[in-house]
Amino acid sequence: MESEFIENLIDEIAGEYGTRDVYEIAEKAGVSIIYESWHPATVGEFERKTKTIRINRNAPGKAEEVENLRKKIVAHELGHFFAINLKMDKKEEEEFAQSFAEKLLENDG
Repeated sequence: MESEFIENLIDEIAGEYGTRDVYEIAEKAGVSIIYESWHPATVGEFERKTKTIRINRNAPGKAEEVENLRKKIVAHELGHFFAINLKMDKKEEEEFAQSFAEKLLENDG
């Protein structure tokens, strides 16, 4: 997926929701965020049917890095949310979500 397309999409989202904050975007888009514990094979998941981001409390990381990691997880899973209508296969969507998260958080303190 082209970088310019992702940047334009993020600009549209920021304009529509009035923010680039991942938590505010999720709230305004009607996406729930819940924290659960499971074996740390994955750090987060997006469930389309219920519009829910699940964050794994067992995600590896130092205590001082937890909030930064959670923001990255939410940004990545929002990438999956905004990819719903883009007609991508699983691999393409995963790459899109990763690029989306990186671009969304690029200017984040």
